[in-house]
Amino acid sequence: MTSFVEHWRGRAGSLAAFGDSITQALHIADPGTRWPHRLAQLLGARLDNRGRSGTVLQASPDASGQPRPGNGRQRYAADLLGGERADVIAILYGSNDARYTAAPRSFSLGNFMRDYRDMLAGLFAAGYAADAIVVGSPPPLPDAGFAVGAADGFAGQSRAEFQRYAEAVKSVARAAGTYYAPVNERLGAADLESLILPDHVHPNADGHAVIAATFAEATRLPPT
Repeated sequence: MTSFVEHWRGRAGSLAAFGDSITQALHIADPGTRWPHRLAQLLGARLDNRGRSGTVLQASPDASGQPRPGNGRQRYAADLLGGERADVIAILYGSNDARYTAAPRSFSLGNFMRDYRDMLAGLFAAGYAADAIVVGSPPPLPDAGFAVGAADGFAGQSRAEFQRYAEAVKSVARAAGTYYAPVNERLGAADLESLILPDHVHPNADGHAVIAATFAEATRLPPT
């Protein structure tokens, strides 16, 4: 089966990357080693990095009673469907949605899936074909990562619940017909501790190399 890069190398002049801090990747000093830059290089495409640190995808109310600022559901149209649209889009969201535990009644896996589907439907309605989009499952956390971010409501999640978000992204990709990058699976099968920064949350440069390769090798899942 043709991979995302095999399908688009030399055909896509521009790539938009959409996600949270793992996509914006300000924690990686050399921009050229961040996963969106690596993927753009493999495609031979110009990069438009639309990652925004600290954001979630879903527009559900958090503990404040309001959607979190900069959430992907509310900003995707402005960031991805403006006058200079990219030819292809890579999305890596779910880590912060999965980690947030401070509003369990309103901030949920079901709402995450709803808003992910709505975002993809909006991209399709705006003219993107399913094969122009690749989505990745959220990178796994080491055990210590589940205790990070308590002051902001991002601690205390179980690994089992976190993994449900990873499975949800795979399910959404399958149903939508987009390319799917098994980032969670690939990093989870590796020596994870060697691929994560000392903050226990963000992948290091080696981890970004794995993420980029996983996006490059992404395929479209057969329907169930």
